[in-house]
Amino acid sequence: MSVAATYAEALYEAAAEAGAVDRVTEEVTAFAEAVAASDDLRAAFESPEVDAGAKRALVGALADEVHPLTLNFLRVLVDRRRVDALGDVAAALRERVDLAERRLEVEAVTALPLPPDLRERIVARVREQTGAAEVELTESVDPDIVGGLVLRVGGVVVDGSLRQRIEGLRRTLTAATVDAAAEP
Repeated sequence: MSVAATYAEALYEAAAEAGAVDRVTEEVTAFAEAVAASDDLRAAFESPEVDAGAKRALVGALADEVHPLTLNFLRVLVDRRRVDALGDVAAALRERVDLAERRLEVEAVTALPLPPDLRERIVARVREQTGAAEVELTESVDPDIVGGLVLRVGGVVVDGSLRQRIEGLRRTLTAATVDAAAEP
């Protein structure tokens, strides 16, 4: 388990126990986005020349009116010199929340835009195969896949594209040996 996933899991467990999963997730995500968007903030948090007390004070000033778990979590990251992992922790936390809520993000890549009926069938099939309560399907068009469909579900890629099939056939043909003596 990565450092980000470990922190995200611990934060998720604490937030779930406090009944504050949505709020804490939103606050951590917003704080991570603010740090990522500001060169000055990022530099202050990552600089070894800025002492931990000043960083904790900065967290307190920026994170006023947040849930106590959010504030304590951010302070722990400062104390352990892990603020640089904040963006990854926020992403891992959102993934953990999605898992708990049986929510799944799926990306479909096709050569042409999906018609609504096919989109609905894909969502239904993903729900059926994964047991997800909610499937959020995002689409992108890539004419290079020629035809078919590439699905990305979490870290899994299902490539049913025509381009992939052609490439597989090409590999098979180039690897095949021909016995010239067998020719009539």
